[in-house]
Amino acid sequence: MHRPATITHAPAARRGITLLEVLIACGLLVIGLSTMAALLPASSARLAQASLADRAGVLASNALADSINRGLVAAENFPTASAMNPLPGRTLAIGSLVGQLPGFGVLPSGRKADEYFTVPSEEGRRRCGSPRTFLLEDEVQYGPSPSVASAPSNAFSTASDGSTGPRQVRDGVCWGATVTPQVFPPAAGGAAVLAIAVFKRSGDITSGDMKDAMPVGVTRTNSFYEADVLASGPLLRPCTWVLAIPASPSTAPRWFQVMSSWTFEPPAAQTTRLIFRNQQDFESATGTGSTGSKATVFAFEGLIRVDEHLVTLN
Repeated sequence: MHRPATITHAPAARRGITLLEVLIACGLLVIGLSTMAALLPASSARLAQASLADRAGVLASNALADSINRGLVAAENFPTASAMNPLPGRTLAIGSLVGQLPGFGVLPSGRKADEYFTVPSEEGRRRCGSPRTFLLEDEVQYGPSPSVASAPSNAFSTASDGSTGPRQVRDGVCWGATVTPQVFPPAAGGAAVLAIAVFKRSGDITSGDMKDAMPVGVTRTNSFYEADVLASGPLLRPCTWVLAIPASPSTAPRWFQVMSSWTFEPPAAQTTRLIFRNQQDFESATGTGSTGSKATVFAFEGLIRVDEHLVTLN
């Protein structure tokens, strides 16, 4: 039996794509590229923060080892009472920025900073070495500045008189520390609290340079504190640290972390409101348990972290 042949019709071949398809594809491409471009600054900032946190951790570990190996936690580093200084401060301040606190002058409370802080004795200053002791020298700066066409020259710095000096390092992280004995006057074998503060600031440390630190008055208001500085400053941002100054020099200053800071709505510039971590300890240390009571804290710009260690004075 003969079957009739089946006839099939092939679809017409496409000669190209339509203009509408091109526009849709271009739109999707633009959206994708815009999203990736928006992520680049954020990822770069996060990478910089991670790198800074990593370097700060390395420096904090180095600072602890350096403090012990150099003998910076020794009882003889505390100056003894003299006719010129009958009541030296209870807290030894050394290193970058922190070491300048004894010379700050009069605080908002009316007391002087040297009633709370003291500079190291002559033996303690010898053990501190140079200001470069308190830097993380992990990023060498090339010098002199190379031209675009030339290769960098990893050379030592040259002073104005033609002599060579120490190798230059880039602006980075540095550290300072406070040493507070638990029993005063300090004695060898006694316990002390070593607080290491790591800062992000220039490696060029000038004696008396206090531009990155300031005393701030705080007033107890209900369950929080109100600072005597405007909210525009970065000094009292959340998660930073402050050095609380007690009402009496018979009590040593203590480090506290800012757990939260905020302002209420403008129209005018407003002061910063604060809640401290371990706020009951802050109230006890500063004597601000009642509403309206005032205290003074040292706030630092560029403060990355504070590590506290219980050590034995040698």
